[in-house]
Amino acid sequence: MEAVHCLGEHLLQYSILNAESAIRQYIYTLFFYTINNKHLFDKNNEIHKYKTRNNNNLHHPIANLPKFNKGAYISGIKVFNHLPQYIKALINDHKYFKSTLKRFLYHHSFYSMNEYYEYKEDRRI
Repeated sequence: MEAVHCLGEHLLQYSILNAESAIRQYIYTLFFYTINNKHLFDKNNEIHKYKTRNNNNLHHPIANLPKFNKGAYISGIKVFNHLPQYIKALINDHKYFKSTLKRFLYHHSFYSMNEYYEYKEDRRI
């Protein structure tokens, strides 16, 4: 899990990718880490019985350790939960999910993770 977290930093350090490409690749890698290991994650509707708008988001566990909070597990949850709902709905159709996710990431230029987390618009591309 540590290797996934450091991917973006290493790609930039060795000048393999520019900032936009590195962030795009980091986000893409975190999505597929999360999707390929869905059995490790709980959804909010499994934690409580209330019907909320975030019911199908992944449950974000409470942790105080900075190393754990910056790791692939928590980062994958954060990245997945900030994905627009219409893309999250495609999680079981890997081929369509992958192409829609790629289109979303190429359409939006995220130069940092904060820019990705600040993205609020939920419209189709």
